[in-house]
Amino acid sequence: MPLAGLLPSGSGEGWRTRAVRLLLIGVAVFFVLAAGYTSSLIVQRQTALREVSRYNVAWLASQAVVELAKLQQRVATHALSRSEADADEVQLRLDILANRAALLRRGEVKELVASDPDLSSTIAELAAAVEAAGPLVAALGDSKSCGLLIELLAPLEPKLARLASAANVLGGDHVAEDQRQLSRLHWIFSGILLALATCGLGLFALLLWHNRLLQRTHGALLARTTELHTQNERFDAALNNMSQALCMVDAEQRLIVCNRRYMEVFGVPPALVKQRTPMQDILRAIISAGGHPAELAEVIHEEQQALIRDRLPANFFREHSSGGALAVSHQPMPGGGWVATYEDITERRRAEARIAFMAHHDALTGLPNRLLLRERLDQELRCLDQQGGWLAVLCLDLDQFKQVNDTLGHPAGDTLLQLVSQRLRACVRPTDTVARLSGDEFAILQPSTDQPADAQALAERLVKAIGAPYDLGGHRVIVSVSIGAALAPTDGDNADDLLKNADMALYRAKADGRATFCFFEPEMHLQLQTRHAVEMDLRDAVEKQQLELFYQPLFNVEAGRISGFEALLRWRHPERGLVSPIQFISLAEETGLIVPIGEWVLRQACADAMRWPAQVKVAVNLSALQFKSPSLVQAVSDALEGAGMPASRLELEVTESVLLQDNEAILALLHELRGLGLRIALDDFGTGYSSLSYLRIFPFDKIKIDQSFVREMADRPDCASIVNAIAGLAVSLGMTTTAEGVETREQLQQLQRAGCTEVQGYYFGRPMPAGEVAAFLAPGTKRTDLACGWPPGLQRAGQEVG
Repeated sequence: MPLAGLLPSGSGEGWRTRAVRLLLIGVAVFFVLAAGYTSSLIVQRQTALREVSRYNVAWLASQAVVELAKLQQRVATHALSRSEADADEVQLRLDILANRAALLRRGEVKELVASDPDLSSTIAELAAAVEAAGPLVAALGDSKSCGLLIELLAPLEPKLARLASAANVLGGDHVAEDQRQLSRLHWIFSGILLALATCGLGLFALLLWHNRLLQRTHGALLARTTELHTQNERFDAALNNMSQALCMVDAEQRLIVCNRRYMEVFGVPPALVKQRTPMQDILRAIISAGGHPAELAEVIHEEQQALIRDRLPANFFREHSSGGALAVSHQPMPGGGWVATYEDITERRRAEARIAFMAHHDALTGLPNRLLLRERLDQELRCLDQQGGWLAVLCLDLDQFKQVNDTLGHPAGDTLLQLVSQRLRACVRPTDTVARLSGDEFAILQPSTDQPADAQALAERLVKAIGAPYDLGGHRVIVSVSIGAALAPTDGDNADDLLKNADMALYRAKADGRATFCFFEPEMHLQLQTRHAVEMDLRDAVEKQQLELFYQPLFNVEAGRISGFEALLRWRHPERGLVSPIQFISLAEETGLIVPIGEWVLRQACADAMRWPAQVKVAVNLSALQFKSPSLVQAVSDALEGAGMPASRLELEVTESVLLQDNEAILALLHELRGLGLRIALDDFGTGYSSLSYLRIFPFDKIKIDQSFVREMADRPDCASIVNAIAGLAVSLGMTTTAEGVETREQLQQLQRAGCTEVQGYYFGRPMPAGEVAAFLAPGTKRTDLACGWPPGLQRAGQEVG
């Protein structure tokens, strides 16, 4: 449904339009007032003109004098002619004079004479004379009447002349005042006319301006209408392209606006969606259509009714039976009504479920991970506290997994882990928990009422099941499993202690020969503490100069003399005495201390060898972990340079485990070491299943035959055959051989017949401190014990056979 737009109020042109409207009203009022005032001025001017045009006081006074003179003239004429016509003329003039006398008693003349008693008496005398003349005029036939009439009128002439003179002065003043009044009215009227003309022009200008403002306002209104229409289209597009459904309802629960998504989610017919549609009608239409939208709409409506009643905001979600879910955000609006958005979170809920599963399960095997194992372990311990019973915690570690992973590749190793996981599941009950901790480490939780019997039975099943052969892409692989077990509550009442104790038991199982299981025993903790103490002491051994080298001689069978010594590491502990490398080398490798210790061995061996005869070499064993150090080549070079020893006198012994790490990188490193001029020997040859491939990919200078074959040569023909084969192979490849573990003359003779180049063992000498080597090599020293001296007929370095 389109979003209704509203025109913006308070635009920039609004105040201008209101100002023009007020100005027009003011001008109109001014025109009305000016017209009224102009009318009053016109009336005043007409009145003034009328007053100016009437008989004024000067004219009346002069007319009285003139009429008096004319009367006197007509009386004199009548006295001479005695004509009837002259008598009528006298009567006419007397009437006119009487009229003038009456006029002199009114108006401005009255005001004039009021200020002068003489003038007042003159008017009175004139009135009396006119009244007295009436009978005389009537009796003009009598000759005396004319004389009496002349005598009666004669005194009035000078007095009337004086009155006329005073009236003339007053009339002049009146005329001047009237002229001033007329002039004032003229200028006022002219000013009003000019103001009206100016206002007319101003009104015209205002009308033009108003017209321009109207045009501009109309243009702005049109632009705003267009902009509003564009905004409405944008709002409609935004609403209809929202991923959420939106619905806005007024206080009367009538629909204001909704978007297309709302109609899609709830299945609302488009014809029903219009402004002011009651929400009850829409809800009935949704419910009547049925399906999941109806189910959700009804549930959500009930929830929203409570929110509408209490005018509360809320965010919630609801799911329907098909697994779909809607998230609702309900917000009340000021003045009533509400707005809500509805988002389909079905995929999000599934993704969250997947994420939650991934957070608690191993991605490769699908087994619970360490986090879920810890949660279930805590849960089982709580049940144990409430209900009693036993709980076995088993830690498992695959044996030989690293060799499989390194030789067949990581994909094969992943497949092996998946197959192992399947076998683990098959060995446990539904109530048990199997988890993968990391790499080839697993754990099992086994609640039971019969422990340790159930745990032992489970361990036996696991050892048997895991030890069965695997088929990895055509490769037949066999691995074993070592298991350590701890029981709750005897071995611990919390998750940390149980896992730690089970891990210690696992460590003991691996030390006991692997492919077995072991229950936790309290003394294991003491052993772990001892091991930790040894580790701490080992870290200080180099700095405190507690490490030293022992040397075992190497005898060259062909030359019949000592050709060199193998450097063997010893640890002279201040409390434990002389510690065998078997007790601390593996610990040094686990902690990474083997790298600095190995560098010290190289430096010390080269320094000691420089005290021996020049033809006597020194052999140093390198750990597989040393090849992971980027400074190995530099350490060897620095040891040779520091001692000043030729590289040809140094021989480095490596085991097959070195080549299992990364063939290309290790081979490059071996070639770099060989480039220094030293010799490379393959130690413990024959104990691995890939030895021949190593001889093919890298041309070793020497092969050392493991002592396990040498010791059993006299009793086992197969061991003698292996030794003969290795010696012959070395000859054909141009390599020398050293047989280890020679302890009897018979072994020496067999090795000589096999064609071995060098021999090493107690028959020629036990490992000795560096300080004893010089005496051992000294000429004239006699052998006194076959177990620790020279065999008869052999020579030391630089001596002939005697």
